[in-house]
Amino acid sequence: MPKIISFILFFFILGSTLSAQTEINFPKKDKGELNQIRSNKNVDLNGLWEGKVSQLNWQGQPEFKGVSGKLHVEIQHRGTHVNGLFVCRAKFANNMGYLSYEKHFTGRWDGEQLHYQDTRIENYINTHKELRHLESCIKTADLDFYKIGNTLHLEGEWTGNGHISEIACTPGTIHLTKILEEELILEEATTYNVSFNKTDKGPVAIQWDKNNQIKKIKNRKVEKGKIIQVDSNYLSITVYDHQKDDGDIISLNYNGNWILQKYEIQHEAHQVDVFLDTNEKAPNYLILYAHNLGETPPNTVAVVVDDGIRRQRFILNADMHTSDVIYFEYTPQNK
Repeated sequence: MPKIISFILFFFILGSTLSAQTEINFPKKDKGELNQIRSNKNVDLNGLWEGKVSQLNWQGQPEFKGVSGKLHVEIQHRGTHVNGLFVCRAKFANNMGYLSYEKHFTGRWDGEQLHYQDTRIENYINTHKELRHLESCIKTADLDFYKIGNTLHLEGEWTGNGHISEIACTPGTIHLTKILEEELILEEATTYNVSFNKTDKGPVAIQWDKNNQIKKIKNRKVEKGKIIQVDSNYLSITVYDHQKDDGDIISLNYNGNWILQKYEIQHEAHQVDVFLDTNEKAPNYLILYAHNLGETPPNTVAVVVDDGIRRQRFILNADMHTSDVIYFEYTPQNK
């Protein structure tokens, strides 16, 4: 029987402070007020929005570091049908790590409300040093539409469940504001790529061969590597120096994203949680990248992969010309 993993449910505010320390209550509007500020004829929701998502306080809630960017949302709207994408890139406070993912959603537009529903989360990476099993929330909400001046708004209360455990989340609120055309030029400098027609794998140059194996990362050769089977799409990856602490500095790249950067590997283990992307045709992978050779070349790292059912241990090597890789093959027991 698979052992049960206890998850901590969470969401966050991503705006000027990335902190969910206070309850936000949007002012209630009666039907007459809404009718006055709504302009639902020929409303076009298409485009880039900025978002703030709040949540009522709960025990163990993580703190986030203030950032200059905003939570960016792309919406595609045609008739009554809406779909879209949230992009999250957030740092935890006190250098505790970072959080990154993309969340897809759909909706039904009735001219006055967007009936909102999250559908899936991709590329979920949590590197918090203490809160190992954080979850995001798959949310449902009825977002009221209104217009102030030339600016379009959607706001309302959300409820939801953890995206892995499906346990009920502490509820909160959503407020989206559409970015005006004249502001888009200024936003381009800080906006993450959220194009529906292009998958953003980050700034890392990775080359693949015709057999769907990685040939190079940043012009370094990638070895043939290992394919390992895992029974869960949630993995805890632990790395440590299995020999002596000789100053090896490494980075780990998971599916095109750096989940550990310029880290001096030691006997003390460091753990990172990731989720497999089960929607991609390309395999999920973990690459070891060396920044030096330490006292005893090459850089040699022990990697423990824990899928909640079994722990598997491997040794990866890297130098200034080559990198080692592990590929993950998802084979759940009930498949």
